[in-house]
Amino acid sequence: MVGLDYTTRDKVLWVALLALCLMSAAVYVFWALPAMPETVPTHWGADGSVNGWSDKGSTIFMGAVMPILMLALLFAVPFFDPRGANFNRFKGIYQGFSAAFTVFMIVMAWLTPATALGLIPENGSLVSTLVFGFFGLLLVGLGVAMPHIEPNYTFGVRIPWTLDDPDNWRRTHRFAGPVFVVMGAVMLVAAFFSASIPQAALVAVLLVALLGGVALITLYSFLLWKK
Repeated sequence: MVGLDYTTRDKVLWVALLALCLMSAAVYVFWALPAMPETVPTHWGADGSVNGWSDKGSTIFMGAVMPILMLALLFAVPFFDPRGANFNRFKGIYQGFSAAFTVFMIVMAWLTPATALGLIPENGSLVSTLVFGFFGLLLVGLGVAMPHIEPNYTFGVRIPWTLDDPDNWRRTHRFAGPVFVVMGAVMLVAAFFSASIPQAALVAVLLVALLGGVALITLYSFLLWKK
């Protein structure tokens, strides 16, 4: 298998992320789980209000296991990608994304205990602000990084025409950069105004922005291929 060429600093990053996941899982299982009531919030609406509850035992997978599995998947991707060697050309971007997403998964895992124990209000907008804000920043960051992502099969704009032609890949990713920044900006606006916008309207705006951006990028790549 060909993947990332890890330096000592790279290995320290991944080990630190694994240690963070394991520590979070241990605290979740041995402290948060016993402290929570039997029924806990497990789902939130677009406005950040709780709209679903479950038995606390069912939260172990999401709270303790999922961040570890996600980190393992992110670590393994370059080694199983047929073009895994290309990850070395944008290693910093990929590792930055992996670190940010792992931390986000840990934060999401702790939403249930924090809400169940009264640290986060059930009817507040903090959850929606956190989720939309993170994905907004992530999209903006990816938009800036898009032109630097080299051809591969698992990370980037992976559609038939980009995967078939390296020139199409590069031109599509240069075009996708500003589009991702705009989509991220919409998400950030949603993060700040999620509490004051009707939930249906909020979902509609986000769907139009995200699906419209994806459709625009796909159309651009297709037209390049047709030419």
